[in-house]
Amino acid sequence: MGQILILAGPMLILSTYMSAFMMQNILGYTGEFTWMHALLFGSIISATDPVAVVALLKELGASKRLSTLIEGESLLNDGTAMVVFSVILEMAHGTEMNAFDVIVMFCRLSVGGPLLGIFGGIVCSYILSRIHNNGVLEVNTTIFVSYLIFYCAENTALHVSGILALVSLGLYMNKSGKTRISAESEHSVHHVWGYVGFMAENIIFILTGIIMG
Repeated sequence: MGQILILAGPMLILSTYMSAFMMQNILGYTGEFTWMHALLFGSIISATDPVAVVALLKELGASKRLSTLIEGESLLNDGTAMVVFSVILEMAHGTEMNAFDVIVMFCRLSVGGPLLGIFGGIVCSYILSRIHNNGVLEVNTTIFVSYLIFYCAENTALHVSGILALVSLGLYMNKSGKTRISAESEHSVHHVWGYVGFMAENIIFILTGIIMG
């Protein structure tokens, strides 16, 4: 966990700065492409995607610890990159922010999101504990709570990181909440979420290819 937090936190911020420095001072993007624009670009490209890497590691028989490190870092760095992007975007829009305001906003997004996710996990676990052997209802509960938490994080007065909220919700459910799922429904929940994850990854790559093409 310590290594994952270092890679997804300070190292991602360093990667954002170094990418911006490269764009401005090595590749020579200046003029209308200001330093703030360079930082925005750096925050976008600093979040890594581990799908191809993890698949290759499994083929090569790499250690589970290495795969876990890469997958865990990728989960958290998406949220961190989005937080960094949101902070820099506010500054690029001309919002007057001093160092204290930047720190407060960063902490609100990066800490508030996980706290909301843990709260959602507690609520979801309680609801699941009241349901007995109803696979459809248990699957719907997990999906509904996930969407509700993301909506509350991004589209209400809370204004915290929805990505980090969902990551925290998933980690809480994997650690404690899954014991609330009925044994008869556990396979159904895993199959549905496996399908949702598979479709989400493929849709992302398809849309990216269409946009870039």
